[in-house]
Amino acid sequence: MRRLFSFQEFARDRSGAQAVEFAIIAPVLFAFIFGIFEVGRLTYEQSRVSAAAAAGARAVTLYGGSDETHIEAAISAKLPYAADIDLSDTTFGGLAFKQIVISYDFDFLIKFAPGISGVTITATRYAPAS
Repeated sequence: MRRLFSFQEFARDRSGAQAVEFAIIAPVLFAFIFGIFEVGRLTYEQSRVSAAAAAGARAVTLYGGSDETHIEAAISAKLPYAADIDLSDTTFGGLAFKQIVISYDFDFLIKFAPGISGVTITATRYAPAS
């Protein structure tokens, strides 16, 4: 007569082991993949903000430091979203410069931890204000 349950047969049975292993590894794997995606987005947005600050510095050299309307228009043309733009006059070694500071609150699409929803991206450029 055969027993209904044998521990030796149970120990040798490997059906379903791959599903259990995937269930253990899947959250870590997906968090890693989505983390790479978010870091890529963050790097791309940092590049866009930096390019907008450079466009503002170029506008200062083209239109002069006192024409803030053209400077802000050049910056806004590079950014498809609203960012904080701060234009101020400063001096280095007795020379006048226009300081351009752009700040953008970057929100993560994927919330990995409570209380961490994003970071602030900032780019600063200086242009001679003649």
